[in-house]
Amino acid sequence: MFVLVGVAVGALLLSWLVGRSVQRLTRGRFERFLSMAQVRSQRAFSTLAVASALYYALPVAGLPPEALFHLRHWDQLVAIGTAGWFVTKLLHVAEELVFRRYPRTPADERIRRTRTQTKVIGQTIVALVVLLTVGLMLLTFRPVRVLGITVIASAGVFTLLVGVTARQALQMAISSIQMAFSGALHADDVLVVEGNWGQVEEIELTHVVVRTWDKRRLVIPSTYFTSKPYENWTRFGGTVAGSVDLILDYTADLKELRDEAQRLLEASTAWDRNDWELQMTDMGQQSVTVRITVTARDGASAWNLRCEMREGMVEFLRTHHPQWMPRRPKFEA
Repeated sequence: MFVLVGVAVGALLLSWLVGRSVQRLTRGRFERFLSMAQVRSQRAFSTLAVASALYYALPVAGLPPEALFHLRHWDQLVAIGTAGWFVTKLLHVAEELVFRRYPRTPADERIRRTRTQTKVIGQTIVALVVLLTVGLMLLTFRPVRVLGITVIASAGVFTLLVGVTARQALQMAISSIQMAFSGALHADDVLVVEGNWGQVEEIELTHVVVRTWDKRRLVIPSTYFTSKPYENWTRFGGTVAGSVDLILDYTADLKELRDEAQRLLEASTAWDRNDWELQMTDMGQQSVTVRITVTARDGASAWNLRCEMREGMVEFLRTHHPQWMPRRPKFEA
């Protein structure tokens, strides 16, 4: 027993010394990664060191054969699980460093694409590490290792249900990877999905979270974005275009409307000073449709700018030119 305690203490001390050495000696290109990895994964590394040392020290402890077998088996399970924990910690550190290098900027398409790909790759690798860890732990059980496929095949309905679930999860994971590398969808993209306007908040391995204009969260399976159409307003950049339609009488003066629209835009902080236009887009029997198209730096600004333009133009028409409002046809009694 004293031998095992001494080995455990020695392994803890050695892991601590290794961690301190890494923190002090790291220089150059990988300094930040190794320094953060030492802080975030020290506990996992120490646990792995103790489990590994005890695995080789147990045979010299003088234990009965049956007790030795079970103790080494459980110690092996702890070592495998801790190794998976250690690897996932390193992956999270690498992902965090990428996010720090490319801070969230909705207006930069390259940064949004890099963050999306990093997120999806990290989740995929973590899922593979978890599956590999669980598989290695199961292989330490002799009945599973010997019977293997026979036991799984004899599960019947359970096997069918698990297979269908795994197939659906795999399809969603593949859809997320396809979106990340095809550039069809990025984090912070502005979308219209099933009639809902919103912004991509998160792209997970199996689903996408869209934040709508009224602060709701739509959780949509990843396979939706590879099988159904949707609008992406920021596909090639962060600039978002929005429009306001005015239903007016035929006597409305477009030049005066353009002057007022430009005045409202120049007074607004939501306009990105990039582009705008006012055009007559439709004609009816009693009225015409005038559309004002404006641009903003992101989805939220575009929404606010559209509201400002709509309110400002209605106020202008009501105060200065009420005769330009659409007229109701008069019916004789």
